[in-house]
Amino acid sequence: MKCIEVLDSKGWQLFHSVPFLIYAKDKQWISPLQGDVQDVFNPSKNPVASHGESRVFVLLDNQEKPVGRIAAFIDHESNGHLDYPIGGVGFFECIENNEAANLLFETAENWLREKGMHAVDGPVNFGGRDKYWGLLVKGFYPPLFQENYHPSYYASFFEANEYIPWEQILTIKGDLNDLDVSRLRAVCGRIRQSNEVVVELYDPKKKDKYAEDFCEIFNAAFGRFEHFKPAEPEKIKAILEESKLILDPLLLAICYINGQPAAFCATFPDINPLLKSARGKLSWWKIPGLIFRLKTAKKLFIKGTGFAIHPDFKTKGAFALIIEFMASPALSQKYQYYFLTTVRAHNREAVSLYFKAGKMQVDRVHIGYRKALQPNVEVVPNEFMEV
Repeated sequence: MKCIEVLDSKGWQLFHSVPFLIYAKDKQWISPLQGDVQDVFNPSKNPVASHGESRVFVLLDNQEKPVGRIAAFIDHESNGHLDYPIGGVGFFECIENNEAANLLFETAENWLREKGMHAVDGPVNFGGRDKYWGLLVKGFYPPLFQENYHPSYYASFFEANEYIPWEQILTIKGDLNDLDVSRLRAVCGRIRQSNEVVVELYDPKKKDKYAEDFCEIFNAAFGRFEHFKPAEPEKIKAILEESKLILDPLLLAICYINGQPAAFCATFPDINPLLKSARGKLSWWKIPGLIFRLKTAKKLFIKGTGFAIHPDFKTKGAFALIIEFMASPALSQKYQYYFLTTVRAHNREAVSLYFKAGKMQVDRVHIGYRKALQPNVEVVPNEFMEV
């Protein structure tokens, strides 16, 4: 067996062919869009790639057939804020063969060591922590859009190669019909008596203001966490523009209290069930059919990062106002289940907040692993939950 670097279109074809071998008999699996995956490594599509570097590898067996793949990458900008430089590996897929897995890890880690990295995280994304992040270990259901899905045997590969479970990533599931608004309505009423309250749906004509207010809330709410990257209005506007064909204004809202951005709800329709037949390729002529199925679907899931509350409004009822919005009849008629993804278990404040919304459950669990690449590095795991 040998690892080769992906350098051209032929290499990418080999890279994308590996999951179809791994999941050939798995009816749950839905192929990620191949264009989305390649865009992760394109500096013009992914800002992280513009100030980082990466290598993408495919493993060939003795008959020159692809049987595994892995990507290795470095975010130099993020490393400037960390105690020591950390690289990442992701998009790992491999047949059930220890020798093959070991060779993939060895190839990626050797490159990271050559670049001076002291540790490696995996399987993670070369970019946003809201997608393609973590190894699936619980809840082997059809994946949500841009969510990692894996065979159960992958965990043994990582742990045999001295990767330590470092963070626990939760997908929390709820039913819009079970949102506990009865006790919150009184709270919302009291807030409105003494404050000017507006819950404003996303309007493309106000995209600039929406992006700025979203960033103000997001950065204030999450700025204290490791790996935090400030949200920037231009990036948010780019995401909204890219998503304009599938986003539903009913699912994007900002709550204002006395004119100040207090909280947001950021969710999207989960389009993954509509992409299963695409087998990873969404050509331009298929997009109208996708949009038609999206608009005519009787019930879809909601996927999102969920809620964020500005610290200045945590004790002023902003959470109650957002839950009241989510429980509106307009939403529950169109959607039923919602999934709050990539929730870090060690962010107990957020987890506690989500479970106050109603009958919620941990639907699936991903694990982010970390491995020391230098002898002086100690990996200290974050707090995990019993699930």
